[in-house]
Amino acid sequence: MVRYKARYLLITIHYPTEPAPPGSNPTLPFTHPSHPSLTKQSLSNLIRDSLALQFGDYGAGAAGNMTVKYFSPVTSTGIIKVSRAHYRMLWASLTFMKEVMGRGAVVSVVRVSGTIKKVQIEATRRAKEGIRRARGVGGEGVGLDVMDILDDDGDGDEGSGDEE
Repeated sequence: MVRYKARYLLITIHYPTEPAPPGSNPTLPFTHPSHPSLTKQSLSNLIRDSLALQFGDYGAGAAGNMTVKYFSPVTSTGIIKVSRAHYRMLWASLTFMKEVMGRGAVVSVVRVSGTIKKVQIEATRRAKEGIRRARGVGGEGVGLDVMDILDDDGDGDEGSGDEE
């Protein structure tokens, strides 16, 4: 029996609202929820159309085994499974997508992995980081603190915790 080798791509869909004025911070307020009607099936159809547009019949055929395993319209995050031979083509096609459901969008690939577990861990880590930053904006800080960065083992004191 031959083993099917796949790659899992963690993607985020960003919706830029307006360009930053000259001389200001170039980061755009991208994080908005996706339209509620954007489901796994509709996202899969959009990706297949993009592959067919960018790579023709070959791209459409290569997308035959592509599946959207997870998509959350609230966080605009998704996990896509594709064969190992075609993940770069899918990545290129996602990069060239300029709109999703008639709305200007930027699709970025955050992580590529051979197992879905590693992609799920990264998605969870990014969601927790987003919550932490959102709490910091309205509360006591501005997100990550210097002590959070230095505290690599999570016990509240800086250092690795293995020194005596």
